[in-house]
Amino acid sequence: MRTIRIGMVSVGAALTLGAVAAPATAEPQRTTEAVQTQAEAAPAPTGLAYTYDAASQTVTVTWDPKDPADTITRNYRPGSCGPTPQHPCFISSQVILGNSFSFKKAPNTAPAYVKIYAENATHQLTGSQVLTVTV
Repeated sequence: MRTIRIGMVSVGAALTLGAVAAPATAEPQRTTEAVQTQAEAAPAPTGLAYTYDAASQTVTVTWDPKDPADTITRNYRPGSCGPTPQHPCFISSQVILGNSFSFKKAPNTAPAYVKIYAENATHQLTGSQVLTVTV
């Protein structure tokens, strides 16, 4: 009967480049600035208001334009809350690049509760105050 010996295999081997060794699983380094930019939340939209066109039964919601110094906000998304302003909001997949959007609403119906969300590059959302729409 023969005995065969198998040598030990080391885990976490290092790659050697000249006089410097680095772990084989080393991840690329990110600058602190890049990490902060990715994690920074977009400022919440302000100045929400609405107008109503009775002939077309269309509500147009507007908010203050994006500040030219804002390099975080990429776009906006509308949210519909309810049945009361305290209930959670459904955030639409609709991407808004400007500072307004419209939706249909029949007169003498229950109020609509709207929030506008600013979105950053990592898809983090920052919501506005709730706007109550009554027509």
